[in-house]
Amino acid sequence: MKTKTKNLLRLFLLLSVTFNFYGQVNVKMNLNVKHSVGGISTFERWKFITTHANQTEGEWNGDNVLPDLKNDFLNGRDVYLGRDTGGITYTLNQTKEDPARTGYADPAHITTQGTASKNNFAANTSLPPYEARKNWILCAQLHPFWTGAEQKATGKGWKLANATATGEYMGRYLNAFHGGNGQKLPSFVEVINEPDYDLLGGLSEYTKSINEIAVFHNDVAAAIRTQIPNIKIGGYTNAFPEFEVGNFQRWINRDKMFMDVAGNNMDFWSIHLYDFPSISNGKKLLRSGSNIEATFDMMDQYSMMKFGVAKPYVISEYGAQTHDLNNSQWSSYRDWLILKGMNSQLMAFLERPNTIDIALPFVVTKAEWGYNATTGVPYTHRLMRKMNEPASYTGQWTYTDLVKFYDLWKNVKGTRVYIKPDNLDVLANAYIDGNKGYVVLNNLGFQATTVNLNVFDSEGVTVTSINKKHLTLVNNNATLDEGTVSLPLTSVTLGAESTMILEYTFAHPITINEAADETKYFATTYLQPIVANQPTVFTVNGVQKNTYGDAVLRIGLGRDHGQSLSPVIKVNNTMVAVPLNFRGYDQAQRARFFGVLEIPVPYALLADNNQISVQLPDTGGHISSVALQVFNFSKNILSVASNTFEKEKSFTVYPNPVDEELLIQSSFDAMENAEAMIYTASGRLVQKTTVPSTSKINVSKLPKGLYYIRIMQNNKKIGASKFLKK
Repeated sequence: MKTKTKNLLRLFLLLSVTFNFYGQVNVKMNLNVKHSVGGISTFERWKFITTHANQTEGEWNGDNVLPDLKNDFLNGRDVYLGRDTGGITYTLNQTKEDPARTGYADPAHITTQGTASKNNFAANTSLPPYEARKNWILCAQLHPFWTGAEQKATGKGWKLANATATGEYMGRYLNAFHGGNGQKLPSFVEVINEPDYDLLGGLSEYTKSINEIAVFHNDVAAAIRTQIPNIKIGGYTNAFPEFEVGNFQRWINRDKMFMDVAGNNMDFWSIHLYDFPSISNGKKLLRSGSNIEATFDMMDQYSMMKFGVAKPYVISEYGAQTHDLNNSQWSSYRDWLILKGMNSQLMAFLERPNTIDIALPFVVTKAEWGYNATTGVPYTHRLMRKMNEPASYTGQWTYTDLVKFYDLWKNVKGTRVYIKPDNLDVLANAYIDGNKGYVVLNNLGFQATTVNLNVFDSEGVTVTSINKKHLTLVNNNATLDEGTVSLPLTSVTLGAESTMILEYTFAHPITINEAADETKYFATTYLQPIVANQPTVFTVNGVQKNTYGDAVLRIGLGRDHGQSLSPVIKVNNTMVAVPLNFRGYDQAQRARFFGVLEIPVPYALLADNNQISVQLPDTGGHISSVALQVFNFSKNILSVASNTFEKEKSFTVYPNPVDEELLIQSSFDAMENAEAMIYTASGRLVQKTTVPSTSKINVSKLPKGLYYIRIMQNNKKIGASKFLKK
């Protein structure tokens, strides 16, 4: 037997504060703790598992491998519809001009067409059953609805007189074609689809004003509400929310102006979000990760400041655009580029169930309208392809690999429970439904990652089986690997940019008897210029706290590459440690960095009204948004918080005067196979190393703050303590 002696331990600091040591991530999960955001804690499939289609589209029919494609896809995978931009546009192009009013659609002709449409819908008995699968959007296309410069005539050769004429037609269409024996009314109406794309210019343009488009939205919305008062109307269906372009002049000239001019008349903000995983010879311009967080936070904060509420979103298109590959035949690899964007963005949407009313991945059914007869290249974002593609555009219709998104998410449902990875590059969600549990893991990183899952052992539940679905890239093919895994499952390997869903079956239903309630509080000011070494102070008021909880400070930054992303942060005059990591990649191939830093804040520091000081060492760019994300717990669920460490405390840490090294004085057995781990005050693991034989730990790269240190030997805790780096 080994004798206890005083040992001096030498622990080496790893490369950075960012925790991705050995490609491993630890996940903390509490099966019995309901995680609510704005009072919502369920997985709402009708919002999030959707397709960009309507059941009335003829593309569901045809020479399909499956005899009943709609049933197999929608019912078989529990998928919801959708969006319709075709019906309202097709009808306008067929509608006569009002003989009494130049530039207005003939009301009698609209009514006649609507009655015929309803009767046809009712007569086709295969259509009405799918009304239950609709939480849908109706949207007008730019032409012939737009009445400003570059206006185009309808198919009948006449032009709408003005925005009021456009809105009147849309309102009459809604009443004439919906209700009764026809389709139900849409849940949301988008005034017009992507007007900025054609009218204002692409990604780099920032000087043009959106005022004309905003006024158009006001007039159209007013005219629609004259015909149908209670319909939800929004816009401006933004194709490229690139707020930081032109040092935020694009935000000022477009999105801020739209909110200022039309915001009072909009029930929701409508935006489109796409990753560009391969543009201009392979460049990566991704939104997934910190960029999408900054986009939402900036819109939410300005909406809160302007209207007193963060208005909800309709994400009517999202996923990826595959520019370099769009002129190529179908390939599984191209589908993969779209799939990985869909999954990463969906994880961000699921964190906002209270403000996202619906999110539609841009997956259209067959898109024969997009087939290029000249080049012989079909459209990209298709659910279906012809059997002989890519060799030839022939054969029966079968699924593309985009169906694997729906296969992956097929069973997920239930109550959201608390789960927290210790690395921002792994996104996680978890749901409990009786004796079923669903753990969703998404890797924003470009390398495979080991995710440790031994947290389940602490829940006092018996796992009877686990089914694993792993959507990843294998030999340039989008691959959904599915099967039952051996028990116990303590870790999984999550592929690069991949998503995994683990379906747990427990011996008994899980009792959810605790709560984690999340609220986001925004500062009273935003979009502040950065001046070197000058603190910018923000105020966050009205924070409500329980006895126990957790907090994250969210700082949005828009800066040129090469400028610092490591601010000095004080919360109520107390400095807090700032991790070097943020969600996703470094955005190096984007024109500028625009992202959110997520900084753990000790819960005890929070007050009702809070002062946040942000200081950076170099001039340039802006702090785009500031928010406190507060989690109020019904009990203390942070297993690595101070009370746990105090119970384990068994050695002393002596910081030297300049806090560059720690000296550990202990009385353990010999430290064979031991590891030392350092955590922030909120429980985030920031350093991990094997233990040699001496005692000095270099902590020169750790930011100032309170830390906890734990020693593990053969996967067992043998001691813990804490230290303050000043």
